[in-house]
Parts: sequence; structure tokens; C-alpha cells
Amino acid sequence: MEGDTLLDRIRRSRSLKLFLLLGPGLIFLAIFFFAPFIISLMMSLGMLDKEVYTWYLTFEVTLRYYIRFFTNPGTVRAIILSFYYASVTTIGTLLLSYPMAYYMAFKMDRRMKTTAVFIIFLPFWVNFILRVYAMRFILHEAGPLQQSLISIGLLSQPISILGTDIAVIITMIYSYLIFMLLPIFGVVEKINKEYIEAAYTLGAPPMKTFLKITLPLSKPGIIAGSLLVFIPALGEFIIPILVGGGRAYTIGRLIYDNFIRISGILGWAMGSAAAMIYIGLILISTYLYFKFVGREITLI
Repeated sequence: MEGDTLLDRIRRSRSLKLFLLLGPGLIFLAIFFFAPFIISLMMSLGMLDKEVYTWYLTFEVTLRYYIRFFTNPGTVRAIILSFYYASVTTIGTLLLSYPMAYYMAFKMDRRMKTTAVFIIFLPFWVNFILRVYAMRFILHEAGPLQQSLISIGLLSQPISILGTDIAVIITMIYSYLIFMLLPIFGVVEKINKEYIEAAYTLGAPPMKTFLKITLPLSKPGIIAGSLLVFIPALGEFIIPILVGGGRAYTIGRLIYDNFIRISGILGWAMGSAAAMIYIGLILISTYLYFKFVGREITLI
């Protein structure tokens, strides 16, 4: 229509509104997520090759990089260790986060909740690498923690914690704690208090009320927090490198070494194959988690 402004055309056109709303995000994802993923997939299948400075597409599909990845003697150990770190970190953050979230939701007033959330967020304003180095300093034999324990007589001599699985797990739990705490707190805080009061009125003891009312209603937060912790923890490589030393060789570190330390197309292809396998492990783990744990939400 004559005299229509651009804004009027946008209001009348559903396709234009969808493009303006979804277009920028989809374009960003296409450039910085889907394109690198497709390139890595093609490279892992041997469909990209390089001569000097020129990349070219080949139509030969091969699984040799995947076979080489699995025949590497350190691969299985790296995968098992990654699952071990991720599982223990998830369980540890859950055991620490749930009591905190429960207390904040049921025992604090609104002002105290805001203050508590602010205090919890404070350490995460600091760069991740700096926080890991701070934990490294704390866990060091000459660090403030062990020296304080020695000064009060709880330790007779320093304990070598750095370079062990314990140091890695402690640092990972500290680093990912907030990703478990906030989803659980958000769900527990919204639980209808009348359900709990009704249970007390009917004579249910506190523990039974918690197991039958509070815990089932908080499962969505537990599942969301578990996924937010487990998925990045499975691919973690910075913490094992800085805190765990040489023996903490995870799948994230394996991917990093293939891309950085092995030069040429072989390193890129091996790293891409390892990354594809890592994504596959994440998808399988998430599917199994939802199948055997997440389905219980529908019964609440």
C-alpha cells in the first residue's frame, strides 16, 4: 500500500517479524556453531585435506581417525577418568547445593535471600583461570589452608594434594557449584508451602515430609543442575592441567593436545574425531539420564 512505512509492513508481515526475531540468532549460530561443527565433522571423516596453504574438499569418507583414536592406549583411560571426574563433581555439587538451597528457600526472608545470592555470585565475577590458580595456591603444601591446620595442630606436616584426583575434584566442585545451586534454589523457592504445612497437619514427620513432598517437587531443579554441571565437567581440561598435573589426562585434554601439539592435518583430524566422540558421549549420557531419571518428573 502507498504511504506505508517500513514499520507498518513489518507489523503486517509474519515472515518479516519471524526473520527479525529469529534471523540474527540463527545467523550467529550458523556462523559460529553449525559451520565449525560441520567442518570438524568433515575433517574427522577425512573429507578435508590441505596442500601447503590450500584446503580442498575430497569425496573420500574414512573412519581411520576414529579407529586411530580408539586404538590409542590412553583413550579409554581418558574417557573413564573424564566420566569419573564429571560424576563425582555432579554428586558433590548436589550434596553441597541442596542443603544451601533448602535453607535459603525456607529459612531466609526476602532481603537475606538477595544478600545470599549476591555473596554466592561474588567469586564468579573473577576470571575462571584466576579462580583455579587461587585454588592451586590454597591447596599447595605452603598454602594458607595447610599451614593453618598445622598451626592449630590438626596436621603434623603438609599433605601433597596438588597433582592428585582429590585436588581436581575439589577444584571442579568449587568451580561448578553455582551451576547446581541456582537451578535447585529457583525450583525449591517456588514450592507451594501449603503442601508442606498440609503434611505436617496430617502428622507426617519432617524427614518423611521432605522425602515425599519437597524432594520430588525439586527434581526439575536437580535434573537441570546436574546437566549444567555434568556436561561441561565431562570436557573439562583447564582444571586437570593446572591442578591435576600430568596424570589427570581427560578427554578434554586429549582433544586439546591433538589440535595444539600435533602439527598438520593429522592433529586437526584426530582432534575433530575426538571432539565428535565427546559430543556423542554427551548426547548418549543426556539421553540415558532423561530416560532413567528425568521421566520421573512426569509422575510428580
